[in-house]
Amino acid sequence: MSLRGFIVRRVLYIVPVMLGITLMNFTLINASPGDPVVVRIGLIHCESTTCYNTAYNREAIEMGLLNADLYTVPWFTRYLDYVNDLLHFDFGNSWYNTQAGQGIPIAKIIADHAPYTLILNIISFVLSLVLSTAIGVVSATRRNSFWDRSLTVAMLLGYSMPLFWIAKLLMYVSFQLFNFTGVTNKDAFITPLLLNPAFYKYLILPTLALTLGHLVFMARLIRSQLLEILRQDYITTAKAKGVTNRGVIYKHAFRNGLLPIVTIVGNSLPGLLAGSVMIESVFGWPGLGTYFLEGALFRDYPMMMATNTIFPFLFLVARLLTDITYVFIDPRIKY
Repeated sequence: MSLRGFIVRRVLYIVPVMLGITLMNFTLINASPGDPVVVRIGLIHCESTTCYNTAYNREAIEMGLLNADLYTVPWFTRYLDYVNDLLHFDFGNSWYNTQAGQGIPIAKIIADHAPYTLILNIISFVLSLVLSTAIGVVSATRRNSFWDRSLTVAMLLGYSMPLFWIAKLLMYVSFQLFNFTGVTNKDAFITPLLLNPAFYKYLILPTLALTLGHLVFMARLIRSQLLEILRQDYITTAKAKGVTNRGVIYKHAFRNGLLPIVTIVGNSLPGLLAGSVMIESVFGWPGLGTYFLEGALFRDYPMMMATNTIFPFLFLVARLLTDITYVFIDPRIKY
């Protein structure tokens, strides 16, 4: 099978998988107990049923849920309507994020806040990939040296820390040294964004936290892969022929060890976005992660469905790009 045929087959394969994922998520969300209007009301103090009903109806109108299909139409019919809207790139309106008595379209929320998440994740991914490659190569080529042992201890400590703990630790250190917590304010997002110095100032700590949270695993992986490759016979042969250490590492060992590394990196791309949900909530970064988290906490079902649709889709696309990358790394691979 040609590469083009493989790509077409994999793209077609995504369709039934996404249908199964959306059906499962829609079923579980609708079967979960609780009323989103009650969650939005919160701990309201009412001494009479009339007071409570008034508050309930007010919030239901604000959310667009008074006499909504949620309470009258069977869930499977609503699922078919959701799939039809999804084919038109319509995720519906948010229940929690409202304006002028109606929910803000989720597509608009994504369009407005996706750039913040993309900027944070792209910079973090590039930095983590570059730093993990350098750390992995240094540790593998200087095995059991002071540098290797020090980097191994540092990576194990970093790997054992939850991502939110790393963010809080950076926040504390930054406050002690520079009297700066990194929690964003509106001055950081004055347009034009890329010409605003405050934007880059508040970008530092979230980027650093997300980078540290992901480079430790990739660095350990690169180190273990290089150690395995450097013990192969063809590496010994290359050294015997007089190939320099740099040539042995980057021309022979590193390229041959890229396949499992690319697999892990490709699978970690959606995970990087998921990790930014926690980082954005800690630093108040106005990306998609903040809205996805609010959707889960406040039972914003349309936002939850959008989240549970976007993340699996990104994972499937990342897997497809990973498999295509194999061909360019190792020409022996055929589809």
